[in-house]
Amino acid sequence: MNKVMTPEEIKAQSGNLIDEIIRMSDFSFERLPMLDIIGERLADSLSVVMPEVTGVLCEASLNQLDYLPMAQAAEGLNMPALLGIVAAQNLDGEILIAMDATFALTAMELMLGGSAKGEMVRQSDEFTAIERGFGHRIGDVVTGELRRCLAMVGDIDLELDRVEIDPDSASVTQPANLCVRMRIAIVLAGRTGSIDVVIPYDALEPIRPKLGKIHFGEPSEDGNPWKEQLGGQIERSTVELEAVLTEVKVPIKSVMNWKPGETINLWIDEDHEATVVCAETEMFKAVMGKRTNGNTAIRITEQIEAEEEAENGRDPY
Repeated sequence: MNKVMTPEEIKAQSGNLIDEIIRMSDFSFERLPMLDIIGERLADSLSVVMPEVTGVLCEASLNQLDYLPMAQAAEGLNMPALLGIVAAQNLDGEILIAMDATFALTAMELMLGGSAKGEMVRQSDEFTAIERGFGHRIGDVVTGELRRCLAMVGDIDLELDRVEIDPDSASVTQPANLCVRMRIAIVLAGRTGSIDVVIPYDALEPIRPKLGKIHFGEPSEDGNPWKEQLGGQIERSTVELEAVLTEVKVPIKSVMNWKPGETINLWIDEDHEATVVCAETEMFKAVMGKRTNGNTAIRITEQIEAEEEAENGRDPY
């Protein structure tokens, strides 16, 4: 049901809207479409890399991408937060990465082997020296992913310089200067925190022409950034492998009569090679053996090529 607004509320809302239009008219800028793509890529990258750091699944999504003054960006931070100052040698300024307490402390708890169950209860808004040290490690991870995503538009060298807890000490430009703020919601162990990436608009001057392109598919002098991005994601992915010793056909009647202690003849020799299978595709031939610690292992002896699979009656495509 729609809310009926009083004349006073309508007047106040209209006044706020007019004030916002006047305020934004003081800035001369154009929206940069590639930043939306970079923000989405950063969220996707964090969803992949944070489980490697914390050991639990992570969901990250780009909630907002705003153009606003630095003072308003600082005022809108979810405090308390760990504020990472990132030095960008190929840009005309620094970058602010703000990790709110919910995300930062949950990640720390998981990194230390905790379970992070239920709502986070914290008595103080201050961060200890140990927490700030862990925050620097988490900030390094976020910085690395931001560097990887910005590689789509150029060779941007980013390095986390320091971690602050006071917004005034973490300002990366003058309060009245325009900034781009990416707000990423990130869920860890059932808790929802946020990461804000604040980039001064003027700092993007060296790469602004590329950021302003609606379509960014042409080759560049820096190589193929999309291929590098995809390759990086594939390299960090995991797959399940199966070592199949042999396959035998047994009448279902016999299987139904099996009991504990039954011996099943596999009809193979001791030195019979196993087949390593990934996603129902045969990849390698391997021999069984044991390591010095007594664990069973396999040693790959041969790679199964697609032509060999086709000869065996399997379609490699």
